[in-house]
Amino acid sequence: MITLSDVCLNLPGFSLKHIDLSIPTNDFFAVLGPTGSGKSLLLEAIMGLMPITSGTIFIDDKDIKDMPPEKRNMGIVYQDFALFPHMTVKQNILYGVRYHNISPGTVSQRFDTLVEQMNLSHLLTRHPGTLSGGEKQRTALARALILNPGILLLDEPLSALDPMLQDDLKHLLKSLHREFSTTFVMVSHNFSDVLFLASNGAIIKDGAIEQTGTIKELFEQPNSPFTAQFTGMKNIYTLPAASPALASLIRHNGHRPRAEHGHLALRPEEILNENNGKKESCCAMEGVVTRLISRGFFYDVVIQMDAVELTAQWTRHDVLVKQIQPGRRIPFFVPFSSIHTF
Repeated sequence: MITLSDVCLNLPGFSLKHIDLSIPTNDFFAVLGPTGSGKSLLLEAIMGLMPITSGTIFIDDKDIKDMPPEKRNMGIVYQDFALFPHMTVKQNILYGVRYHNISPGTVSQRFDTLVEQMNLSHLLTRHPGTLSGGEKQRTALARALILNPGILLLDEPLSALDPMLQDDLKHLLKSLHREFSTTFVMVSHNFSDVLFLASNGAIIKDGAIEQTGTIKELFEQPNSPFTAQFTGMKNIYTLPAASPALASLIRHNGHRPRAEHGHLALRPEEILNENNGKKESCCAMEGVVTRLISRGFFYDVVIQMDAVELTAQWTRHDVLVKQIQPGRRIPFFVPFSSIHTF
C-alpha cells in the first residue's frame, strides 16, 4: 500500500496541494489530469526525485519521505524513455543492476525472460537512435523491470506512440502487471487508455486531487463538472434547469443533484437514436440537428432542444442510413440510467 498524507510540494509558480492518496498493493492505479496539472511531479515525489515540502509518504507501514530514490524499491519509465544514447539496448537494460546487490544468475535469468517478453532479442546491439518508439518503450520497461521493483511508475507511457503501437503496448502492460504482481502507477491525460488498463484512479487538477475512486466510479459518478468533462461527458448543464427538456430529465431520473445549484450530465455515446423496444427505460426527446462533426467511424451529432444544445455520438452507418443532417428535426432517447446528477 502506498499512502500519501497531506503531501505538499512547492515549486516556483506551481505546487502540489495537500495530496491524500491510498494506492492498494499490486493495483494498477492511474492518475489522470490535463497537461500541467501536476501528474508527473506527483510521480517524482513518490519516487523521491523531488523532495516534498510537507506531509508523509508511506509504503505499507514504512515512512519513506526521507529515503533516497534508489532505496525505495521503485522503477520509473519516463514519457521520453530516458535511454542512454551512447549505450546499446542490452547495456541500457542492465544499467541499473550495478547499483543493486543482485546475483549474476538472477540477473541473467531476468534478462533472458524480459528480452523474450519484450521481443528485444534482435535489437540488443542497437543504439536508441536507431529504434522505433515502441522499441524504445519496451527497452525502458525492461530496464525498470529487471530490478524487480515493488512499484513501477509510468509517466504517460502511451503518448509518444502511434495508435497501433499504443494498442500493442496496452496489452503488454496488462500482461506485465498480471505476471509481475507489481503495483503499477500510471499518469495519463487519456481516459480511454485508463479505462482499459487501470482498476482505481485519481483525477488531479492544478496540483490538487479532484476525485478518487474506482475507474468505474470516476466514469459513472463524477463529483464535479471538471471530472465529468475530463472523463468524456460533453453535455454538462447547470441546474436549476432553464430548459424544459432538462427539467423533464430530472423528473424522469428521480435523482436530485447534491446541491441546489448542481449539475446534470449526459455522455454522448449513451444517447440513443432509437429506443430498441425499451420505451419504459428511456426518456423520449426531440430536437433539430445543427451540426455533424466527423470522428472517423462516428459522428458527433449536435442537437438543439429548446434553450440548450446536446451532443450525441452515433455511428457513421446510423447517421447515413437514418439520413440525419443539419436542419432536420429528429427523435432521440436518453436512458434513465444515463442521467448523471451531481
